[in-house]
Amino acid sequence: MLRNKFKKISLSLLFFFSVLSTHAQEEVKIITLADLYDLVMLYHPVYQQADLLSEQARMQVRLGRGSFDPKLESKYDQKVFKNKEYYQKWNSYAKVPLWAGNLNVGYERNQGSYLNPENDTDSGNGLMYIGLELPVLKGLLMDERRASLKKGFAMQQMTEAEQIKVINKLVLQIAKDYWSWYFAYHQFRLAETGFELATFRKESVDERIKQGDLAAVDGVEAQITIQQREINLKMAELDLQKAKLILSNHLWNENNEPLEIMDDIQPEEMGVEALPNLEDLTNQALVGHPDLISLQAKTTMLNLDQRLARESVKPELNLKYNYLGTTASSWEYGLEENYKFGATFSMPLFLRKERAKLQMSKLKVQDIEFKMTMKRRELSNDIQKAFLMVENYVELTDMQQEMSENYEILLQGETDKFNAGESSVFYMNVREGKLIEAQTKLYKMKSEYAKSMAELNWTAGVSPNFIIK
Repeated sequence: MLRNKFKKISLSLLFFFSVLSTHAQEEVKIITLADLYDLVMLYHPVYQQADLLSEQARMQVRLGRGSFDPKLESKYDQKVFKNKEYYQKWNSYAKVPLWAGNLNVGYERNQGSYLNPENDTDSGNGLMYIGLELPVLKGLLMDERRASLKKGFAMQQMTEAEQIKVINKLVLQIAKDYWSWYFAYHQFRLAETGFELATFRKESVDERIKQGDLAAVDGVEAQITIQQREINLKMAELDLQKAKLILSNHLWNENNEPLEIMDDIQPEEMGVEALPNLEDLTNQALVGHPDLISLQAKTTMLNLDQRLARESVKPELNLKYNYLGTTASSWEYGLEENYKFGATFSMPLFLRKERAKLQMSKLKVQDIEFKMTMKRRELSNDIQKAFLMVENYVELTDMQQEMSENYEILLQGETDKFNAGESSVFYMNVREGKLIEAQTKLYKMKSEYAKSMAELNWTAGVSPNFIIK
C-alpha cells in the first residue's frame, strides 16, 4: 500500500497535467469573443448610443432638404378710416424653392377707394400668377440652402465616422477585457493545480517521514509550499473575480439589465492569427480610417463655406418675373403681354466684411489640410508601432512556449531523481513552481498578443464585419 503511494510521486508530472485535464472536462460553457460581440451588437448601451448617431446623421440631411420645402403664404392688409374703406389687399401664394431661385404660384386680389393703381388686380376681380425669382450674380452658383443640404451630407459622413470610432473603441475595450479574463482564468487554474499538487505531496511526504525515509524538515518545506501556493491561489481567485466583473460591464440583456459571467463559463482557447500585411493595412487606414473620414467631411464643409464667401463678394442682382392671368383662357396670351417684372441690385462699396470672410475661409481650409497631413503621418507611425508590438509578442510567445516545455523536462528529470533518493522536496517544489510560473507567463504572453492584435486593428480603424449593421 505504502509502495503504491510512493509510486504516485513518480507520476507527479502526469498528475500535473491530469489535474488540468480534469478541470477542462468539468461541465463548463464557453463564451467566445464573437459571442460577446453579438451580445454587444444587440443590447450594449454604448452600441445603442452609436445607433443614435446614425439617426442624427439622417436628421442632418433631412434638415438640409428642409430648405427646399415648398411654403404656402398669405398676406392680408386692410385700412378703414371714418367708416370709409380705403383698401383691401390680399395675396396668397405658394413658393417652391428650386436648385437656383424660386417658383411662385399665387392669387392676388386688391380693391378699395384709395387703392394705389399699381396694385390694381383687374378692377378687384383678382389676378392669378406664376413666375420665377432668379439670382443672376450672387447666389447663382451657391447659396445658403444648397450649402446647407451639402453640409448635411458631409455631416452625415462625419457622424457615421464618429459612430465607427465609438464602436471601434468599444470593440477594443471588450477585446482587452476578454483577454485579461482569459489570462486570469488560466492563472487561477494553474494556481489551483499547484495547490492541489502541494497538498498531494505533503501527504506523501508525511507518510515517508513516518517510515523514516525523509527528515522532519522536509515536512516543514512541504507545508511552506502549501501555504505559499494557497496565498497564490487566493490572489489568483481575486484577480479572476475582478476580471469577470470588468468583462461583465459589457453584458446586457434585451431589458437593459446588466448580466454577469457565471463561474461555469470559461473563455475560448486562443488561436494565432495570421499577421496582416503592414503596407496593405497602412494603405487601408489612410483611405478609410474614421479620423480621416471625419477630417475629409470637415474639409468639405469648409470648402462650402469658402464657396459661399466667394459668392458674397459678387454683386447681388435678382430678377423676378410673374405671368399674370384672370381666368383659364387668359393664359393663352404671350409671356410678353400679361406680366410683372422686377429686378433688384445691391453691392457693398468696400466689401471689407465679405473679403474678410473669404480670407478666413481660406485659412480654415489650409488649417484642416495641415491637420490631414499630420494625421496621415501619425496614423502611419502608430500602425507601424502597433505592428512591431504584435511581432514582438509573437516572438516572445514562441520563446515562452519553448521555455515552458524545457521546464517540463526539468521537472520530469527532478521527479526521477527524487524517486531514486537523489533529490529533495525542496528541489521538487522549485522545479514544479518554475513550471507553473512558466506556464502562467505563457498565458500572459498569449493574452498580451491578443490585446496587441486588437490594438493594431483599432489603430488602423478596422472593425469586425459583424459589428457594423
